[in-house]
Amino acid sequence: MDDTVREQEMYEEMALTPEMIKSIRTLCATCLRHFVEAKAFKIALVPSADRSMDTCTVCQTRRGHDYVVMHR
Repeated sequence: MDDTVREQEMYEEMALTPEMIKSIRTLCATCLRHFVEAKAFKIALVPSADRSMDTCTVCQTRRGHDYVVMHR
């Protein structure tokens, strides 16, 4: 199965709204902790079939997972 199709099915399964899809960020553990400690955000891990890690969108140095990050 094509990765794009699998990713789309995963988003549909999570019932992500277009707003939530726009708010997906890749966060390393350090940057994730800053968002959690701020307590101003709702954070949910985006399930990934391969569990690969990408470059953090905040610090651009460490690697992390994809999260939906939305203001409360």
